[in-house]
Amino acid sequence: MSVIENAYYSAANHGEFTLGDIGDLMLEDSATLRGCHLAYQDASPHNVVGPYARARFPRVCIGDDVVAQERLLREVLGIEEIALVIGASMGAQQAYEWAVRFPDRVRRAAPIAGTARTFEHDRIWVQTLVDTMRCDAAYADGWYRQSSDMSAALRRHAGLIALHFLSNDFWTACRWRTLGFSSSEDFIIGFLEAAFQPMDAGDLLSQAWKWQHADVSRHAGGKLAAALATITAKTFVMPISSDQVFPPEDCAADQALIPGSELRVIEDVYGHVSLFGVNPSFNEQLDAALTDLWAAI
Repeated sequence: MSVIENAYYSAANHGEFTLGDIGDLMLEDSATLRGCHLAYQDASPHNVVGPYARARFPRVCIGDDVVAQERLLREVLGIEEIALVIGASMGAQQAYEWAVRFPDRVRRAAPIAGTARTFEHDRIWVQTLVDTMRCDAAYADGWYRQSSDMSAALRRHAGLIALHFLSNDFWTACRWRTLGFSSSEDFIIGFLEAAFQPMDAGDLLSQAWKWQHADVSRHAGGKLAAALATITAKTFVMPISSDQVFPPEDCAADQALIPGSELRVIEDVYGHVSLFGVNPSFNEQLDAALTDLWAAI
């Protein structure tokens, strides 16, 4: 089975990167990615060949991500101790996985706009994204010929993102004007559709499954409190005040279970899209919190 050529995932769009060979990666969901390479800077359903290509790409979870990252750091780069693990959204879920899985090696953790376990409201919402993609006739059970075949589905995907990733205040106050758009439709097309159209549907579906099943409690027999209690890293949990994807109250519930942690809510009106860095105030608050975290130990 040939790979899908997609320029979106090239160095031209994401900057020059290096591929680290981490060997065979045994996944938690009973499959193995053989000859796995991890891309990093100083790989996905669309570009794998063989029996696990395309629609048969195995289910990769957040834990598999972190195992691959740890192996890259230790075996390829020779790094044993992590001064700071930081990530936003699903990256925050990776930060939690790092802090729980390797408590003796992570000194600081900064999960931004993400939770240690995916809440049910997110699981359900993500399923709408999955169903929207899979019900498109062009999907062909995952065997579409090229990424552009899924253009209509990716447009609908962007529309669903508009409902959940932006805050109510963003829409009612017409804050798209401050970003240089002439209408809400212009923003959806020029910002959200423009962001998702170049992507690959299979990659997004793989990511969606990973998001739905993120859960560090599996390290403690399904008990989230017990899992988070093992964290020894100085941790700042940083939700976004207007986020509907990972609401502050969900993040605060995690923070309350982490010894010595702090809750630092970032005030912003753009919801989860704040992570795109569209508001200078968001970046300033984030920098201030990270400066405090760095000085904490």
